[in-house]
Amino acid sequence: MNLALRYYMATEIVAEIRDEIDRSEEQSGPLHSLHEGLAALREDYKELEDAIFRSVQTGDNTKDVRAKAIQVAAVATRIAMAVSPVPNSIY
Repeated sequence: MNLALRYYMATEIVAEIRDEIDRSEEQSGPLHSLHEGLAALREDYKELEDAIFRSVQTGDNTKDVRAKAIQVAAVATRIAMAVSPVPNSIY
């Protein structure tokens, strides 16, 4: 895969992760603890694992695998954000 295509795909995926972060925070609010984040990550990881195993068995589940991978990335990002220092000024 060439560099331009990789960059384009990464940009699209990052946008999807941002959308998933927004959606999950609107639905359930911010993470209340790292343990809550870990529980959410485990649940989403198990769903990703199941989707991958189904994909291997059926040969056609890539859309579900992608969606679950985006969810895992979003939860992991929310955990990273929860332990990151907040800058004094964003802009």
